[in-house]
Amino acid sequence: MHVFRYSVSVNGGPYRTVRDFSQQRDFSWAPALYEHEASVRVTVRNNETKEIADGEMRFRIVSRVKGAAPLVTPTSHPLVALFSAPACPAGGQFRVAFRAEGEESVMRTPGEACRPSLSNNVLVAGMRADTDYRLRAELVSGGNVKEGNWLPFHTGLIDGSVSPVSVTVRRPAGSAVPDPLMVYAAASLEGGKRPFATDQQGRVIWYLPATDFLMRVLPGGRFLLMGEGMNSVNSTREEQILRERDLAGNILRETNAGRLAEQLTSHGIHSDCRVGGKECLSGIHHEAIRLPNGHTLLIAGLERMMPAGTQGAKEAVDVLGDVVLDLDEDFQVAGVWNEFDHLDLKRASVFAATCKTGGGGCPPVLLAPQANGWTHSNSLNYIASTGDFLVSIPEQDWIVKVDWKNGKGSGKILWRLGKGGDFTTDAKDPDPWFSYAHDVGFEPAGSNLLTVLDNSHARNRKDAKAQSRMQVWQLDEAKRTASLVYNTEIGGYSICCGSAQALTNGGYSSVAGWVDRSSPRGLAVETDKDGKIVYSIEVEGALVYRTFRVPDLYSAPVK
Repeated sequence: MHVFRYSVSVNGGPYRTVRDFSQQRDFSWAPALYEHEASVRVTVRNNETKEIADGEMRFRIVSRVKGAAPLVTPTSHPLVALFSAPACPAGGQFRVAFRAEGEESVMRTPGEACRPSLSNNVLVAGMRADTDYRLRAELVSGGNVKEGNWLPFHTGLIDGSVSPVSVTVRRPAGSAVPDPLMVYAAASLEGGKRPFATDQQGRVIWYLPATDFLMRVLPGGRFLLMGEGMNSVNSTREEQILRERDLAGNILRETNAGRLAEQLTSHGIHSDCRVGGKECLSGIHHEAIRLPNGHTLLIAGLERMMPAGTQGAKEAVDVLGDVVLDLDEDFQVAGVWNEFDHLDLKRASVFAATCKTGGGGCPPVLLAPQANGWTHSNSLNYIASTGDFLVSIPEQDWIVKVDWKNGKGSGKILWRLGKGGDFTTDAKDPDPWFSYAHDVGFEPAGSNLLTVLDNSHARNRKDAKAQSRMQVWQLDEAKRTASLVYNTEIGGYSICCGSAQALTNGGYSSVAGWVDRSSPRGLAVETDKDGKIVYSIEVEGALVYRTFRVPDLYSAPVK
């Protein structure tokens, strides 16, 4: 078997990996949006002999701008334009303003530092389909704004594969709109995955022209996604790929589960995903987050074959846990946190979960026909002040804090939050603890306020009318006390998925990702500071893993 890696050097600099070793031979490269010289290197490896050979091809990227006039160019994405303008003086900033024809509201791209010798090129996104727009350059210098002439642009048609959206609770007239755009990590129940974004009227303003599963929105119009595809070692395709894409859908970086597994031997994990193997890094799932230093934390599934008696099994059993991988800027493994090293294997899933490939939101199961779904980790939150992180482990019904210290910590669990964990609570609610938590994290960053989407599985089993909840916990880590300072039902019970986000007006955005088994839909809800539902959107025929409320498609939420 031959596998292929693609890397790029810009202006004679170091080669940076764009796609790591994979069985996929073809390669689509999106160069950076400025004039430069680039060299693309393909490295071919024979997996059996480990022989390596490579070759290079040089490219020159030139400006679209001719003379002093800016121009607008369609991209392969029907709702994304490329705006190009001449170089601007050092010390200033360049941005693009855009508005729909006949409308007053103007949107803008973020300012970018002027480079006197390079043209300005910006992907413009946030526009409705089949609509006339006007775009112009704006130069900002010393508090002054120099506005260019408006240029026309007509957006194209979307392909019809975006799930229908309807506003079911409209915002009170005259009320302020915090973070007006909604980005959905959605998947139709027929199997198609299509991240998209809408405005407050539920009108589609962007979508991803690919079937990747959105995990996080990054600053600058970038996205971390999970996808199907070829890895470097076997024929498994499901949940194998980690990708970073831009607004037009171009792949900026990519790696795969097989390639990550190859790098884990030095960390004590010897992945052999064949039947009869003892452990296997089987797939990427649920979560990836970007760190301030440019690294990426990623959750991946780790199977281990365990002897009879493990978690009550009468014979040898496949136990599916997780690892958190720290990837550097080339998506190479820089550190590993392994749940098998730090959690009690005797404590089985509180919901007696089992996993098979393609079922129940589990990564692939490759060592046996079925595995115990021991942890099902689904969310990460980085704590910049200490370099530690939180991980939500819903099959244990815990949120745990890990002594990470930016890869230099012990890896020990510092505390467990949840029923049977390390914190006590004086909450008045008779059943305060979350059950199957999603999208956990401190908001604002650096505070002791933890936002949580509580699916409420345990409550719903006792009372079929119990709904999923948006919760905020105030933690005193020294005293190990947790106060439930916000706790409201969000209009439906979700059998999976969900998100929780603090808004700038003191309210919260949350998601019941899969409501009503007989007529499945996703429910995105905004509640005010008093817990009242003030705005709600339904996504028909789809589950919604997460939503992200943002002011524009170039901004990212706190967590």
